[in-house]
Amino acid sequence: MNLNDRLSFTIQLSTLLQSGTPLLKCLIIIRSTNNKSKKHWLDKVIQDIQRGLLLSQALRIAPCGFDSFYCGLLEIGEHSGQLDTLLTKISNDLIRQEMLRSKLKKILTYPACVLFICLGMLTSMLIWVIPSFEHIFQSFSAQLPPLTQFLLHLSRLTQEYVFVFIFSFFMIALIGCYLWIRSTSTQRYVDQFFLKIPIFNKLLQHVLLARWTATIAILQQSGVPLLEAMRISARCSDNWVVHDLSVRMYQLLCQGQNIHTSAVLSDSNELLFDPMSIQLLRVGEESGSLTSMLNYLANFHEKKLDEHLSILMETLEPMLVIIMGLIVGTMVIALYLPLFQLGQIV
Repeated sequence: MNLNDRLSFTIQLSTLLQSGTPLLKCLIIIRSTNNKSKKHWLDKVIQDIQRGLLLSQALRIAPCGFDSFYCGLLEIGEHSGQLDTLLTKISNDLIRQEMLRSKLKKILTYPACVLFICLGMLTSMLIWVIPSFEHIFQSFSAQLPPLTQFLLHLSRLTQEYVFVFIFSFFMIALIGCYLWIRSTSTQRYVDQFFLKIPIFNKLLQHVLLARWTATIAILQQSGVPLLEAMRISARCSDNWVVHDLSVRMYQLLCQGQNIHTSAVLSDSNELLFDPMSIQLLRVGEESGSLTSMLNYLANFHEKKLDEHLSILMETLEPMLVIIMGLIVGTMVIALYLPLFQLGQIV
């Protein structure tokens, strides 16, 4: 189940429960409004609840992908009698997640499209356009400029090995996907690598910190102890840097360390926590307002993410245009330079 489906289900269930509709009837109503692909797991959940299971237990074993964070909050709501309130908090958190994802898609889609178009254009020129010029250059008795020779050589290589390049690209992509799916060490390496890329590290840092602080805050607001909140955060994180950090912080908290000290010791390379976030965690803990400070940090990092996205988009667009212009301009110069030299000789 994707994020939008979870969000839709949560909002519908929260709204129906707040209107006083019994849980089982809520699920039957939601089932009637969903498409066939979603009815299968809803049927399973309804059957489990009719057998006496709680909603959190039914969703935990359902084949639809509700994580431990979601089910854990539902369980708290069931025991406290505030299921509708907890569902509202969960829906707000899912909306926050969706906004973060959409922002990342926005920043990645444009450069990816431009890069794809640029590669397609270059390949087309190397395979079809430049060979037609090569026949003209062969009639010249003069030696071609080095830039033109390099371009012609690159064109011949592309024509001869284009299918080898394409096959190699797809094989590397398939091997990479296989390693990503089957190897946690590969996933850890990739997650750490992206946090070390100079252009994108701050961007990703704000995304991960906004998500982590929001997760701990909503758990704390729901009455979950800090230790248990840290354990749930580690279990439901989809980023290995955040997962490992939460595990180390959990271990240090068990040893009696406070949260800001455990954050410093767990993130000695400052991959995730910046000094300001550490100081605010300390202030929140010492003043007894940790939950409020976590919410403040989540909002702060979301605002910083918006700022970085705006700056990056404003920088990327002209940079990509300049790079494309330089590549195309260099190719045009390489093709017409021999003609200019021939004109001077004549």
